[in-house]
Amino acid sequence: MYQKIAFILMPLLCVALCVHTSYAQKLSKVDSLKAELSRSNESNRFDVLWELAYELFDVDNPRALIYAKQAHDYAVNETGDSLEIVKSGRILGQILRRVGDVDESIQILESVLETSKRKNFERETKLILNSLAIAHTFKAEYDKALEFNFQSLVIREREGDKKQISISLNNIGLVYYKLGNFELALDYYLQSLKAKKESNDIFGLDQVLVNVGLCYNLLSKYEIANEYFEKALQSCDSSCDKEIIIQSKTGLGNSFFGQENYPQAELYFKESLDLSIKEKNQRFQIENLIELTKLYLLLDDLIAAEIYLRQIDGLGELVQYKENLLSLYELSADYYTRIKSFEQANRFQKKYSILKDSIYASRVIKNLNKVQTQFAQRENLAIIASKDQVLALNEEVITQQRALNWLLAVVIFLTSALGVMIYRNYKKATTVSTALATAKRIIEGQNLLLDNQVQEKTKELVNTNEALVKVNDELDNFIYKTSHDIRGPLASLKGMVNLAIMDVKDDKALAYLAKLDLTAEKLNTVLTRLLIVNRINHAELKPEVIHFEPIIQEILMLEMKKGIPDKIKVEYEVGQDINLVSDREMVRLILENLIDNAIKFYNDSDRVESFVKISIQSKGGRVEAHVSDNGTGISHVNRDKIFQMFVRASERSETGGIGLYLAKLATEKLGGDINFVSADENYTEFTVTFPDDLQTILEHRKEEKRRQEQEKMWVDGKTKIQSA
Repeated sequence: MYQKIAFILMPLLCVALCVHTSYAQKLSKVDSLKAELSRSNESNRFDVLWELAYELFDVDNPRALIYAKQAHDYAVNETGDSLEIVKSGRILGQILRRVGDVDESIQILESVLETSKRKNFERETKLILNSLAIAHTFKAEYDKALEFNFQSLVIREREGDKKQISISLNNIGLVYYKLGNFELALDYYLQSLKAKKESNDIFGLDQVLVNVGLCYNLLSKYEIANEYFEKALQSCDSSCDKEIIIQSKTGLGNSFFGQENYPQAELYFKESLDLSIKEKNQRFQIENLIELTKLYLLLDDLIAAEIYLRQIDGLGELVQYKENLLSLYELSADYYTRIKSFEQANRFQKKYSILKDSIYASRVIKNLNKVQTQFAQRENLAIIASKDQVLALNEEVITQQRALNWLLAVVIFLTSALGVMIYRNYKKATTVSTALATAKRIIEGQNLLLDNQVQEKTKELVNTNEALVKVNDELDNFIYKTSHDIRGPLASLKGMVNLAIMDVKDDKALAYLAKLDLTAEKLNTVLTRLLIVNRINHAELKPEVIHFEPIIQEILMLEMKKGIPDKIKVEYEVGQDINLVSDREMVRLILENLIDNAIKFYNDSDRVESFVKISIQSKGGRVEAHVSDNGTGISHVNRDKIFQMFVRASERSETGGIGLYLAKLATEKLGGDINFVSADENYTEFTVTFPDDLQTILEHRKEEKRRQEQEKMWVDGKTKIQSA
């Protein structure tokens, strides 16, 4: 490992020593070119202007922009030379993006791209494609960005230049990073890093290392992420570009944030922010302000969060990148929700939803799928082979479903058999108890005989109870494993459906495929709920003081993201004397399912003012949570079965009737009780009663388990003595 780092750092040390000299040489060359420009004529004026723009590129971009515009205007209006028009247009577009005028940059680059392709200027074409991809990435137009990146990669792969291939792979990774597909982004970044090592290319190595670290951060692999940030800083040492230092410190801040080391995260974010302000790097100035706002909202420091939100707001039009706007709207909605300014929160939530839909619109997703598919099929993969794969997958799904049906039948049979055994043992135990009451008048020998019989029956009961627990555990594990096993083929099925939607042109077939995709999505939701059942059954409860207001706010924030209809009025009230020690995750799960149901099954009639009311009160040493609404109500047919699994209280239900079952299961796990009242006018109220101290419940359960274990040991000991 150290040899590899040394191999990378040795040439960089030489580069660092030359940086200052190189910069001075550039300025000297600029002065020389300016003098030459004053003496230029028609034959060399374009070349001098272009050289000035090139030498000032990323040194003094505002001055470089002036010369690039002059060069492009001169090529278009005076020489008319195609190569000069393309070259000057390309560098002009690149500088425009650097100074923040992304729209004009795209316009100029697209205007010269077709000329470059038509004239077979391959070197210029790949540079223009690369610049267009980056510009569209900044605008969050990821489908277009991916298309231009893949076009550039195809040209570079054809040329076989590993250094250029590395650049395209890194840019493709950036697009997937922005899309939130961090596994795929990491794969492309690592491919880029590999190409750089194979070609001994150190240019841009620090940026790729930072990008890899950012991906590992978002995959929650924080220690690995830290290693890559440190490698990035080591790779450029004292010659590091200030933006690399800024990005690395921001990345380290995110890493410590993820590890819940908030003081260290705050330190790195502030260091990065100070350096961004000093370097006038507006992009990372905004990003660090956003990260600090997130941190203080998490720490519930609303005053500090407001200060940083106002700093972002003060930057105004500088918040131009859509992903930054998306984060700003989400944080603003969270902040105003916390200070109970729900009108402001709703305004920002709507902005967030509109912007998110524009970025991840179905059209964009379809274009992304199309671009990825076209690239994946660049080697003319056979369509027949793809269809055969779909058929084979369908056969596999059918086979697994048959096996699942047989397994379910076996489980049902075993459960029924155990029920019969328990009932028979219960009857036998009753008979034995009656016989014991009569046996007091029988001689001592018969009394001993009956005592032995009681021991045998007790042993049978213990063994039967153990068998029942084992079968229940096996059934639980079966549901968990089956849910996991089905989700894999289900995901493949959805993928194939999406591919089919892109290929099929027939409207009727498209309608069937859309229904199949919707059905698969609903099945996926049901499987997710079944996994929650397993999580509840195996959860290790952690008693802590419960604060209901933050939990309710989190749930309402989640519902706002899903989209609460405007006509619903949501209110909540938390009593002042609430004193509850329970498991926070279970409490949140119960309230989330009840509140989600109340909002989901609202009355959409214009004549009804829909409401959802949440009330938390202390009553008789216990805490009661009430969730009431005037929605569609619950029919009399379903009232007795409403808390059973797969029983749906309304035709609107999309989760197969599992929500209320989860609420009841979690309530019983906490030792509480759940009930509901439903009036004829569709007024529904659910009441959850929590015991005031979960620790007492857990101790009681431990004592009961210990008592059962002692009873089993006593029976086993008696059996061994009699056998001896």
